[in-house]
Amino acid sequence: MKKDYLDLLPYSTESIHPGFSVDCVILSFHKKKIQVLLNKFNVSDLWQLPGGFMLKKESADEAAYRVLHAWTGLTNIYLKQFHLFSDPNRTKMDQNELLSTYGQGGSWLMQRFVSLGYYALVRYEEVELSKVEGKSSKWYDIHHLPPLYSDHEDIIKTALKMIRALAQLLPIGQELLPEKFTLSELRKIYEILLDKAYDRRNFQRKMIASGYIVQLDETKNSSTYNPAALYAFDEKKKESIDYRIFL
Repeated sequence: MKKDYLDLLPYSTESIHPGFSVDCVILSFHKKKIQVLLNKFNVSDLWQLPGGFMLKKESADEAAYRVLHAWTGLTNIYLKQFHLFSDPNRTKMDQNELLSTYGQGGSWLMQRFVSLGYYALVRYEEVELSKVEGKSSKWYDIHHLPPLYSDHEDIIKTALKMIRALAQLLPIGQELLPEKFTLSELRKIYEILLDKAYDRRNFQRKMIASGYIVQLDETKNSSTYNPAALYAFDEKKKESIDYRIFL
């Protein structure tokens, strides 16, 4: 059973940077949906974003990568800072819930923490969800979230707003899709994230004409009469893609 970062690096007032944490909005694409990874303690009814405290010996980015590796098993992750959440009333933790989760040694968690938000784009099939006794991890559709802890719903909404604003600069399709994909999957990602509809034929024509993707001599495994063709990003042009072509 894979241990998570809480087990490997026990937090205490001596080990953490006072009052500072990170929260990660980890996004993937699966079954035609953009999904966000959430976790929760089994003693609580509220789900939360994968997150943790920054240790005195590490930077905020190092803390975020540590958290991401613990919950996904991945090391090479597309990760970006996007906002500092510092509302004095952002965290409300019930004293009894805290003690049942961390014991008497966790009373220091009642102090105020500001949190630096990160968003990460990962491939669903590459993620190995952390399995730790007393905790659960699960993917949720970004449009159908469960009850969330603290200000984590606001953190997710802010991350999506930032991704939409920067879509013309981000390798969204490259980071979320597997090596081989259909044009309908690529189109669906942008429809969800940008909250807009694309004409299927125009999108297909535009993508093929761009030269950034190539059609493979393969089709997606399907029981349909006319299975969809598979495509891949052109390896020679991956580093020079103008992402505005997808918008």
